[in-house]
Order: sequence, then C-alpha cells, then structure tokens
Amino acid sequence: MEDNESKPEETGAEKPQSGMPKASALTLLKKHSLLYGVIAVLAVMLCLSVFTDVFEFTGGAVSGEKVKLDFYVMSQCPYGTQVEDAIAPVLEKLGDSVDFSINFIASDNGDGTFDSLHGQPEVDEDLRQVCAMKLAPEKYVDYIICQNKDIRNAGSNWQACAADAGIDVEEMKTCSEGAEGKALLSASIKKAEAVDAQGSPTIFVNGNAYNSGRDSLAFQRELCKSLRTHPECASTPECAADADCTAEQDKDGKCNAGKCSYTEPAQFDVVVVNDAKCGTACDTTGVLTTTRTLFKGANIRTADVSSDEGKKLVADLGLQKAPAYLFSSAVTESAAWKAKPTLASAFEQKGEWLKLLDEAVGATYWIDAKARAEYVKSLGVVLGDNKPTVNLFVMSQCPYGVQAEDALKPVLDALGTIIEFRLNYIASASGDGFQSLHGQAEVDEDIRQVCAAKIAPNKYLNYIACQNKDAKNVGSNWEKCAVESGIDKSALKACAEGPEGKGLLSASIKQANLFGATGSPTINIDGEDYGGARTASAMQAAICAAFDGVKPEGCKAVFTDAAVAAPTGGCGV
Repeated sequence: MEDNESKPEETGAEKPQSGMPKASALTLLKKHSLLYGVIAVLAVMLCLSVFTDVFEFTGGAVSGEKVKLDFYVMSQCPYGTQVEDAIAPVLEKLGDSVDFSINFIASDNGDGTFDSLHGQPEVDEDLRQVCAMKLAPEKYVDYIICQNKDIRNAGSNWQACAADAGIDVEEMKTCSEGAEGKALLSASIKKAEAVDAQGSPTIFVNGNAYNSGRDSLAFQRELCKSLRTHPECASTPECAADADCTAEQDKDGKCNAGKCSYTEPAQFDVVVVNDAKCGTACDTTGVLTTTRTLFKGANIRTADVSSDEGKKLVADLGLQKAPAYLFSSAVTESAAWKAKPTLASAFEQKGEWLKLLDEAVGATYWIDAKARAEYVKSLGVVLGDNKPTVNLFVMSQCPYGVQAEDALKPVLDALGTIIEFRLNYIASASGDGFQSLHGQAEVDEDIRQVCAAKIAPNKYLNYIACQNKDAKNVGSNWEKCAVESGIDKSALKACAEGPEGKGLLSASIKQANLFGATGSPTINIDGEDYGGARTASAMQAAICAAFDGVKPEGCKAVFTDAAVAAPTGGCGV
C-alpha cells in the first residue's frame, strides 16, 4: 500500500481502489493497517503522472470491436510500473483492438516546471515518456518496460532503453529537454486531473473505473468482455477467483472452473454510530465503500449519538469512540465472512452486535466529552486557551511527509506564534541508535532537524523547506541549507553527531508514540486527527476552525494551492 510505506517495509497505495474521497482518506489510512490487512480485497495504490497519444499495435483487430483502456500513473511508482508490465503482453495479443493511453499524475506549476511525488527524477522520466509516446507511438511501451526494470536509475538508463526500443535518442533528448516535452506533459497532467486521478495506478476501461486484478490474465479477462469475438478471447476464462465475478453487482459471485455463478447475498444490518460534531475526522465513506464491496447484503443506516437510538447504543454497548460500525450477527452468514475467516479478527463482540475495532477503522473521536478532555490533556494539549495546538508527525524523507510540510509552511508563516506548532518524527529506537523506514540517511536527517529546531526555533522550518527541495540528497545538502537558513552549521553538526541530538530524537519519537502516530504524515489539531486535504487552504481552514474566539488575521490569508499529487498517501505501519 504505497499510500502507506511502513516502518518495517514499504507498502503500496495512496488510496484504496474503491476511490476514497480526499477528505476522508488520511483519517482512514492512519490506523487502517489492520482493516486493510484483513479486508485486503480492495488492495491499495498510489504514486501518479502521464498522458499519451493512442498506442496502437499492429496485431489483428476484429472489425467493429474496440475497447478503450486508460492508465494514470506516476512513472516511478512501483504500483504504476507493475500494471504497465502486466498490460504489455495483453496489448501484444489484442493488438489495435485496444485503444490504450497512459497519462501522468503530477502538478503543473504553470511556469514550465512540474512537481511529482517522487521528485525531479520522476518529472524527468515523465517528460521522456511523453516524448517517447509522441515520437514512436508503436514503440514507446517497449521503452517504458525497459525502464521499469530499473526505474530508480531511469536517468542513467534511458538512452539505452530508447535505443533498444528503436527510438531516436537525440530526438527524444531534444523533446524532453525542450518546450515540446513540457507541453506534452502539461497536457497529460490535465487529462489525469480531468478524471480526478490521484492514486497510481488509476485505471479506466471504456470510461469506467477498474478496481479488479492487476495481473495480465485479469486485464485480458476484463478487456475481452468488450471483445467477445476476438480470437485471443475465445480461450480466456471468465474468472480465476470469486473477486472476478462482478457482472451482477447486487449478488455474491462464485468462480468455479473459470465460470461465474451468482447467488442472493445474506442480508444483515450495519448501524454506524457517529457524531455530527466530529466533521471530516469521522467521515465514513472509505469504510462503507469497502463494506458494500465485501458484503452485498449489508443494509446500512446511521445513528447520531444525539438520537434516541444512538444514545441507547452508546449506553448499552459502552461505545467510546466514533464512528462505531456495528454489524448484526447475520454477517457471519455472508459469503465474504465464510470465504475470509480472518475478517473476524477485525471485529469485537458488543452485546448482540459485532463491532469493527476502533484501531481497524481509525476511530479516534471521543464520544464522551469528559473522556475526550482527559485524553487530550494526556497529550499535552490545552483546550479553551484560544491557541490551537498543531502536531505534525513525519518521516523526514517520506515524500508524503515532505508534501505536507511544504503545504503547511505558508500557513504557519501566516499564523505565527498565535498557534502552538510541534513537529515530531516517526522512527524507533534500536540499541544505541534508531531505525526508520527510509534507512540511516533518514535517521541522520531526523536528528539534524530536531537539532535545528532546538538551536534555531524561528529558523528551522526554513532549513527543512530547503532540504525538502532535494530530499534524497539531504546528506550532502544540509550544510548549504543550514547556512541559507541562518543556522550555525558547526553548532548543528555538534548537536547532530553528539548525545544531544540522540536525546532530542528519542524525545520526539516518544511524542509520536504518545499520539499513536504511525503514518507519515499524521496531522493532529487540538487532539483530533486531521482528515482533510493536504493543501494550504484546507489545513488553514481546519486550524482556524479550532480558535475559540475571534480568528486572527492569518486566517484571512489566501493561498494558491498547487495541485497536490496523492494527497491521501503516506508512509507508515
């Protein structure tokens, strides 16, 4: 799940294939490792980028039959490259019966420059790929597949891959380094934005979102639904697993010997106990989308904690946090429950109901005001002082954390000291040192950043912003960024390489653990996890909503939000 990279391993997906809205995804992803581990049917994706002309093979098309297939990816996202590799042999088989295009998820800054989740190397490769599409529409897929073998070194391999694919290297260089390449990439990004493609890969078949398997056979089965008379489709099985049987959306599908059969689903109730005052932090869209996908017979309704039904359920079942998802016992008769015994581990018994675990769905909003006040106090957050406390937890080299820092900085500049801002780091102690998802280089930068905050509390965010411009080379850039930010580099070096730096990072990690922050970025405002978009305007609105009295002038500041690639992604457990 690259929407979440994890401490022990990098996972893939920014956003569930079900199409979770931007505003709810951070909250859902923050503590969803259990839910997504158990309910893995909707695997995850995320990276972003690119457009292309129609790609045509010379294989035998069947007259009158054509299927349109659109990929939206980031060129260096492993989940994007995975589907590109999987579709290539299918395109060879089905030939020009497939109207295939690739477009890129990135941000066009409007001045000839671009931003992408995996940095400038990804932008450079996006430019090369759109140029390959323009110069050689019959050969560019070969170029992409060659690059995908070692996509992290695309910058040094591209000439060999272009030559192997039969694309003129000099023409490609001229295009990718000039105005033509920029225009092509800009057009590609617009196409991705037009369909709101935020997760890499985002896939459409004949204009409809595709959320099924990502292997070659799964793609061929899907395309063959529109190419019934194509000779390559005659021997393609209708299904390989139950998940492939989706033709009758309101029924449970079963795959047997390559054929689908459908039965009426078991009916049961789902009651979502929620609090209207919670707002976006209690958005249920993602969990309910998953529920409807897994359980065709789910009859879902919502009971607010202020309603008679809600009050009774809270009192009878001892519910503490919202949203609470209550499933009637008949869920155990559903096809999904019987087919996936591990689903039970995501639930706990509450009276006659089965309730999804709070940690499985990221429920953090305390229903009882007194309990919430005690919890918030334990976090060191003071309520009622008209000074919102904003906590940001990151891994210093997580691209999603970097993205959030960059978007939040102008808001912090506008609000100044009228808010309490705290930046802490997600890592773990290991013997005399530390471990972090992105390795020792990330640990070293974490330490430099906590030292910068200690040495120059009014300047350290400028240091971080400087480092974020080239987050993969922080080890060689830190001195330059320290000087540019007005921080004594000798003092920073002494702190970072000595016991003081280790002590500061250790304290920072303890804060992250106190908040239960496992995903980078995790944003918490006055004790509540923030689940909105990671744009300056959205975060400004959330912070300003936490003021108890008259809002400061900084709340009137207007920001021009760049299109943020994968605003719902993260690095975390």
